[in-house]
Amino acid sequence: MQDHFMNPDSENSGITKGAGDSQPDHVDISIIIVNYNVKEFAANLLESLQKAKNNFRLETFVVDNASSDGSVSYLKRRYPHVTYIGNRDNAGFGKANNQAIRLAKGTYTLLINPDTIVRQDTLVEMFRHMEEHPETAAAGCKMLNPDGTFAHESRRSVPTPMTALWKILGLTRLFPRSKRFSAYYLGGEDENKQGRVPVLSGAFMFFRTDVLKEAGGFDEQFFMYGEDIDLCYRVRQMGWEIDYVPETSIIHYKGESTKKENLDYVVTFNKAMYQFFRKHYGFGYTLFFRIFILSGIVLKGVISYLSTVIRKLGQPITDLVLLNILMILFFIWRYEIPPTAITSMYHIQYLFVNLLLSVIFIGSAVYYDLYGKNRFSIPAAIKSTIIAFTGVVVITFFLRDFAFSRLILLLSCIAGVLILSIIRLVQINLSRKATNIPGSFLERKVLLVGLNDKTAQLIRKIRSRADWRYRLVGLVAQDPDPDVDEIENVPVIGDRRSILQLVRYHEADEIIFILPAVDHDQILRIISELRDTSVYPRIVPDSLDYIVGKTNVDYLDDIPVMDINLPYFSRWNLFLKRIMDLSVSLPLLILLTPVLLLPVLIHRNKRTPLRILVSDALTHTISLFLPYGSHKWKNRYLLLWHVVAGRASIVGAPIVPDRKPRFANVKPGLTGFRQLSENRLYHEDEKQMHELYYLQNYSIWLDLDVLVKTLIYRHSTLEGIDRQQ
Repeated sequence: MQDHFMNPDSENSGITKGAGDSQPDHVDISIIIVNYNVKEFAANLLESLQKAKNNFRLETFVVDNASSDGSVSYLKRRYPHVTYIGNRDNAGFGKANNQAIRLAKGTYTLLINPDTIVRQDTLVEMFRHMEEHPETAAAGCKMLNPDGTFAHESRRSVPTPMTALWKILGLTRLFPRSKRFSAYYLGGEDENKQGRVPVLSGAFMFFRTDVLKEAGGFDEQFFMYGEDIDLCYRVRQMGWEIDYVPETSIIHYKGESTKKENLDYVVTFNKAMYQFFRKHYGFGYTLFFRIFILSGIVLKGVISYLSTVIRKLGQPITDLVLLNILMILFFIWRYEIPPTAITSMYHIQYLFVNLLLSVIFIGSAVYYDLYGKNRFSIPAAIKSTIIAFTGVVVITFFLRDFAFSRLILLLSCIAGVLILSIIRLVQINLSRKATNIPGSFLERKVLLVGLNDKTAQLIRKIRSRADWRYRLVGLVAQDPDPDVDEIENVPVIGDRRSILQLVRYHEADEIIFILPAVDHDQILRIISELRDTSVYPRIVPDSLDYIVGKTNVDYLDDIPVMDINLPYFSRWNLFLKRIMDLSVSLPLLILLTPVLLLPVLIHRNKRTPLRILVSDALTHTISLFLPYGSHKWKNRYLLLWHVVAGRASIVGAPIVPDRKPRFANVKPGLTGFRQLSENRLYHEDEKQMHELYYLQNYSIWLDLDVLVKTLIYRHSTLEGIDRQQ
């Protein structure tokens, strides 16, 4: 048997022995984790393994494949008992595992991915199964996706040419329950049925250590992917059995250290599939058939990659087509051209204008991340459109051969802004449950699960993040009959037994589990129960320094750096803000005056003067009808006059009488950045963080963003006036 092990003490690696615990002479289970830039996921896994330790004597290895995120130092501070092997280069999955397998002393060795979480009974169940089945070399457990659904890769068959063909043709996905077309994932088998299986996932493999070493560990010619299939295949050829044990389960976040839309992933994965075929089947087939299989694998990889690229490019292509069609339509309208004659009248140089528009629009979209985290942002779409058409106007002004009608460009710009904004609004409504981007345009309704002495601190941290659109709708206790009814003004609305009903009733977008108030075993059970919902589960560790989800890690302790030259107070921004105030208030006054002027004048004696401190030296008196909620439209009309007079702004500070100004010369506003979150802020420091964020990140586009959100969510941003009286 070929020995695949490399010396872990070679130049490419450095070993740091665990310092927290003495290394036992006899080890029950050796645990091996290969990490690559997923330190937060690895920390969660190590925490869950600690809870699952029971009375076992464990040794744990973390092999770091040259991570660039400081994984080793980060993990070493939190888990000093672990032995760390730090590679200077990315050695690959199999080779990195072999470094630790060579050192393993346990009766059993657990090979596990860092982006997983185990239940408290996982090690017990796997150990028990292996002790009761001496003919079994390795066993795997039931794996769940982050949404609680069954992960089909929990057990697999060896990829024969025919099963590979069905997978390449997409029949495996179309017929997931078919024993023939979905044979690769053992389609049709009960996910809760224990039994023999040909292949386990490399994400979780519980091996007899002596068998693992006898087999030579992983074949290192597989850099990543395919090595688990190869190892299982060789072990079964040695006469051993491999079992699937669904009595326990883990969560697998699936490849958080790789991105499947990346070309490197497609190439590496499909190369591994061909390597396996060539190694174990190549000798039994003709050259023509081998070429056929290779062509199929390459074709599958190309199709997979292109389909991902097309999905990513669908929105920008749609936007570009719409903007260019608008230009052509207004060209037809402007010059009264019959549609059938457009090809002869739309001269070739005008295509340069279309190309110029497209290039500038895409450049602006990339700058504003319109197709990334801001894909639902109406202001980002408006900015990109305006910049694109403005750029065309400016450039064609100097290139007379390509001169284009300014009226056509203006009308196309206005229509483009409206249409792209409407498209984003539709996407927002269609994607409320689909998007999982904290800080995005959407406001996410969140349930916190777990009550302990850290819950209040976590609530304060979440509410203080002005760049997150979270609304905490309630707390869910881990046990029945909790001792408190609310924490930090967030009510306790139930316990974990009713979690499914609570998620559905409150239409929660996200559920955050607080460790260790809720243990990993409870988390897995709850996630499994929520598998048929669209709620997005996330986990906060005991340190409260980050939140882990399926696709991202958000840090809770990011502290904004105070910028002395706040953008809000630049002369240019103040000028643009004044232009926006007048542009919005004057048309609205013209529309409302015929309806509201007379009622306001008749009841002018019933108005209450409110003294608003803008700064220590500047005070404005704003007269309104109180209570505000009973006279909304008359008060809005009065405030519009105050905006025209310069005493207020469309977007500004809260209208709080006699409030000591925290930031000088910020006018009161009809709405505002802080006001959007007013219903979830209860402490002065939380409110100040939102106000400071607004001043530090101010632009006219931020005002537009606030205004759009106010209209979409219909925030009653001035209702707080009544609460202040």
